Amino acid sequence: MKFSKFCTYLEKLEGTSLRNEMTVVLAELFKKLAEQEIKPAVYMLQGRIAPSFTGIEFNFSIKLLLRSFAKAHNLELEKVQQIYKQKGDIGLAGAVINEGSKSKSWDISYIFGKLQSLAGLSGKNSQADKQNLFAELIKGTSENELKYLARIVVGNLRVGFSDKTILDSISWTLYQDKSLRSTLDYAYGVRVDLGLIAEIALIDGKKVLEQLTSVVGTPVAPKLVEREKSTGSIFKRLGPCFIQPKYDGLRMQIHYSKKGWELATEIKSREHVAIFSRNMENITHMFPDIVAAVQELHVESVVLDSEAIGFDPKTGKLLPFQETITRKRKSDILEKAKSIPLKVFVFDVLFLNGRDMLKKPLNERISAMEKVMSGHKNINILAAETIKAENESDISLIFQRFVKEGLEGVIAKTLTDTYEPGTRNYVWIKLKAASQSELVDTVDAVALGYYLGTGVRAKFGIGAILIGIYDDKEDKFKSLTKVGTGFKDEQWGSIKTALDSFRMEKVPDNVVIDKKLVPDVICKPEIVVVVDADSISRSKTATGLSLRFPRLKEFDRKDKNPEQVTSVKELTEMFNLVKGKK
Repeated sequence: MKFSKFCTYLEKLEGTSLRNEMTVVLAELFKKLAEQEIKPAVYMLQGRIAPSFTGIEFNFSIKLLLRSFAKAHNLELEKVQQIYKQKGDIGLAGAVINEGSKSKSWDISYIFGKLQSLAGLSGKNSQADKQNLFAELIKGTSENELKYLARIVVGNLRVGFSDKTILDSISWTLYQDKSLRSTLDYAYGVRVDLGLIAEIALIDGKKVLEQLTSVVGTPVAPKLVEREKSTGSIFKRLGPCFIQPKYDGLRMQIHYSKKGWELATEIKSREHVAIFSRNMENITHMFPDIVAAVQELHVESVVLDSEAIGFDPKTGKLLPFQETITRKRKSDILEKAKSIPLKVFVFDVLFLNGRDMLKKPLNERISAMEKVMSGHKNINILAAETIKAENESDISLIFQRFVKEGLEGVIAKTLTDTYEPGTRNYVWIKLKAASQSELVDTVDAVALGYYLGTGVRAKFGIGAILIGIYDDKEDKFKSLTKVGTGFKDEQWGSIKTALDSFRMEKVPDNVVIDKKLVPDVICKPEIVVVVDADSISRSKTATGLSLRFPRLKEFDRKDKNPEQVTSVKELTEMFNLVKGKK
């Protein structure tokens, strides 16, 4: 397929905000792709050239793009910057600058190869090399092609759909309905590589898709938990169950192979350890201490689900999340590892010695995990305590003990259920100490914009933020409430700077904001925040809910991506828990 044709589909997608229409347009696109074009097309639809867990990024700034525009057309940089400022979007600016340019009719594979080369440039002269390479691409593209090419490079296609819409469209391509979604969801959970999943589904079909298993080196979508308000309600749902501590740390999926595995990139190298965050970001380089500890395990290969928590090296006391999260950094890594060492508590095993463990019952996985963890001497990576509770009294006593030890609470799990990647259901249930209050849990949300400061906050240029939650049925973020408390004066400057980097001229297609809540500055839903409140109440808003006296607990939670925030369904369930509804 010609890249110009690919861009006409992007234009159609940009022209609608209806998810079903997007699904049909994508299905039409997929039907016309050659087999070797499926992966490149899907990655580019994501604004990428490889799955996110590979860590391969364009690292191409707006400033560098503008310089490329200027170089390609021999324009003054100041003029190019002025056009961008007027348009407020790098794609629209590119279209204006490239007006009247003729396309060289390059196909998708050619463009994708150039983008791979662009992402692979590094070193002393890489910025100049990137500028030159992209300038050459500009000279061979039409205004519409450059509009989308520029957006792909900055990872912001502005077409308003997520991975879920792409999964819908794969099913639609094959069956003209969404009947394949459960198979696709499981496959994507096992191998979080959307290009691979699309390629297998569209070429090999359902049977091959169903045979996919986990592999070392590719993350599995983490299993999520539901909430309950009491030990009695947990036992009513689960009966006898396993109880594990609820840690307030960094969720980590740790992959290890003695033989190693080849990276799925142009750079040929073998890896032996990989650590992935909750949102499946590769964070291996940030934790050399964990890498060293994992290599002491007496196994051929393993994938561990775990939680890492910082501790005081003098007292051994576990540290709060706000201190643990400071270990997630790109600089001064070794120094921070010394000042805040980590304990890794492993609570599940997903793959062991060449065998996929996802469909093994939990009791078998726990037994295998404990055996693996007992076979080494490193005290900083250990099995999470797992206790079988026979009745409600057992759950209550275990819960009280863990809370007294300073932990958040407990996770209760059915004895024999399999590991269902990326799902949230009442197979795993959390009970936090905070659940005894009116609000059973904090709310994860996305920042959708901010309001200009008044009074004493006028000097900051920001006085409150608008937050929203995710509606997974509609694949949209919906406004929830304004938050203006819980901030420190010294935070406002950095918060405004962070939000301004995602500033939008209009409400994005995948965002719904109530008229009464429209902020002064609208932002793309990228920054995750954590909010506490006194209670949840019914409201005539997009979500049907609101928070009473909301207050910021954490700004920019980096271990979660926007689609992983609290959903409308979850918040409704939290409301019902408090009201005693089921």
